Amino acid sequence: MGLITEKLVMLELDCSTKKEVIERMAKAFAEEEFVEDYEEFLTALYKREDIAPTAVGYDVGLPHGTSKTVKKPGIAFARLKTPIMWNVEEKEIAKMVFMLAIPDEGKGTDKISVLIDLSKKILDDSFREKVMKLSKVSEIARLINE
Repeated sequence: MGLITEKLVMLELDCSTKKEVIERMAKAFAEEEFVEDYEEFLTALYKREDIAPTAVGYDVGLPHGTSKTVKKPGIAFARLKTPIMWNVEEKEIAKMVFMLAIPDEGKGTDKISVLIDLSKKILDDSFREKVMKLSKVSEIARLINE
């Protein structure tokens, strides 16, 4: 996939709310210059969360935002220090979070393609087990990029 860098991998991220996780991960995209405007990207992420919480099962959150502020597509990953409630109605928690940043012009096929590729990985028990156990950021980035 080639969409994640080591600086977008966060291990043992210490957050107590979904909002805090989203803000910290979005900030990493801004710091790594994947997005030009942090606030605008954050608005896109929250707009998507308002449609429906992005819990996908398997203790995974998958927030994603499509915005003109996104300069290049990317994936950020966070393994949370403690599980947090991601979807209150369905009582779904997240232990790990994959965040997608998609340029506005990539709304269609690019977004679907990235979501499909990442979803296939998330469905794989072996993949989830590895990202939860690996201790090196470089190994996790390589695994997600495969």
